[in-house]
Amino acid sequence: MAKTGEKEGSAAPSLMQTVIAATLVGLIGGGGGFFLGFKLLPESQHAPSNGAAPAENAHADATATQDKEKAASSAHDKAGHDAAKTKKPPAAPTLEVKELPPIVTNLGEPASSWIRIQAAILVEPAELKHADKLSAQLMSDFIAFLRAAPMRSLEGADGLRRLQEELSERAAIRSEGVVRDVIIESMVVQ
Repeated sequence: MAKTGEKEGSAAPSLMQTVIAATLVGLIGGGGGFFLGFKLLPESQHAPSNGAAPAENAHADATATQDKEKAASSAHDKAGHDAAKTKKPPAAPTLEVKELPPIVTNLGEPASSWIRIQAAILVEPAELKHADKLSAQLMSDFIAFLRAAPMRSLEGADGLRRLQEELSERAAIRSEGVVRDVIIESMVVQ
């Protein structure tokens, strides 16, 4: 019976120590969270430091906002005449997706492996004059690259990302910047 009493007595302090440790961790975490939250909030959301009532602060904020709006509208009226004389900035360029024919070729290593890629290019139509000629040149460049590429370099998501980056870079160089991006729609390696 003495042994069971010793076990019960030794379990109580360890339980108490666990409760104290958990309480301290909670207090430290809560204090850290409060500090970070206070530092990350914009100044306008902090509690008033001058002891003024929230209603007084709201009235002062509304008055300041009205003053700012009046100043902005008078500045806008003055600048409005100048803005009417200047031209509007050009519209953002519209990009077009142009499908490429499927590419089917063997890979560099192992020689018995094949790849089929369905891709498209993203171009600005106003800059693209000879689409068919550029498409044929890009196909030739892509096939030359793929015939030298080992299969292990195309494995996984990282391999697909590297392939897309390499094809985009080659297309941008060949087209002198007309091709903005190459989109790989599907890829099968066998």
